[in-house]
Amino acid sequence: MPHILVADDHPMCATALGMAARAVDPTLTKDCVTTLAEAEILVRQTDYDLILLDLMLPDVQGFAGLAMLRAIRPGATIAIVSGREEPAVVAQSHALGAKGFIPKSSTIDQMIAAIRTLLDGQDWLPDGIADAGQEDRRVDLAERMGTLSIAQLRVLRAIVNGHQNKQIAYDLQLAEPTVKSHLSAIFRKLGVSNRTQAVLALQAFDAEN
Repeated sequence: MPHILVADDHPMCATALGMAARAVDPTLTKDCVTTLAEAEILVRQTDYDLILLDLMLPDVQGFAGLAMLRAIRPGATIAIVSGREEPAVVAQSHALGAKGFIPKSSTIDQMIAAIRTLLDGQDWLPDGIADAGQEDRRVDLAERMGTLSIAQLRVLRAIVNGHQNKQIAYDLQLAEPTVKSHLSAIFRKLGVSNRTQAVLALQAFDAEN
């Protein structure tokens, strides 16, 4: 009995994905959430057969949500669901570990085919553009972002929000030397040398997504 998670704050899209999933397997069970915070809680508790993740949730924009869920469950089958269908967006998603990319313009039949393929353990990417964005510099950054740990992703999000080490340590319940250690690892993995460059890298990575 497959168990899936739909993380999408658009009721019509979430409903369509649920209908498509049930068409694939009537015995399938489904959890639905509308924020990344809710998705994080459930993904820690449950090893889902498939996670369908909207790129633009109220509490996260762009690929940060995908990076976080991949860090929590490295082996999870995650498919991005998005209104953005540009080759670079598809390529970034794939580079960051998404097994599938389902455009929100997809018909129900296309959603059914995508979900069936993903549950069978195969990748599902839009025809003709799976590799078209590989030369985009953000694809390399997506691969680098995928190497960050959960703690490092949280620290990176904190510095993007302008928080200093002492505030980050308090908010994340870490020692300040630990925060500094995470920052050093973030800089090394992203190929940058300071906080400003790390913030700019993440902003470039998430630009217009």
